[in-house]
Amino acid sequence: MAAVLLCGNFLGCDSHPDYLSPVYDACFTVDSCVDTASLCEELSVDFGGLTYSNAICTLACETEGAVSPDCPRAYVGLFGSCYPSSVAGGIDDTSICFEPCFVDADCQVGFRCLGAGSLCGADPTCPIEENDAICVPGPY
Repeated sequence: MAAVLLCGNFLGCDSHPDYLSPVYDACFTVDSCVDTASLCEELSVDFGGLTYSNAICTLACETEGAVSPDCPRAYVGLFGSCYPSSVAGGIDDTSICFEPCFVDADCQVGFRCLGAGSLCGADPTCPIEENDAICVPGPY
């Protein structure tokens, strides 16, 4: 018991490590995002014959690809993925940080986990790396 108190009181231990940031929360305006997020990006994705829209707290990034060092870590423990917002129905090609995922349960309510095949189809110019998946608006 003393070890638990020592960890909690002196070392700053908690249920979420300090390197994790809730940057990828849903939002209505950037003012509802944490200070480290600079954008509330509106996204709209067609999937299964339906269109899903939602907005995420995020920030701009330069190093495109999966596990970008420009993006904060997500709760799955990986750095975010940096891609043009247009891959998920954003209004332009500004590169933003997307929350990485492995399954739908890794994403917040109102988002689902989709990979390159689901987002880009057979488009050979798709910027999403083949084995990467990101949280985008969806029914979950």
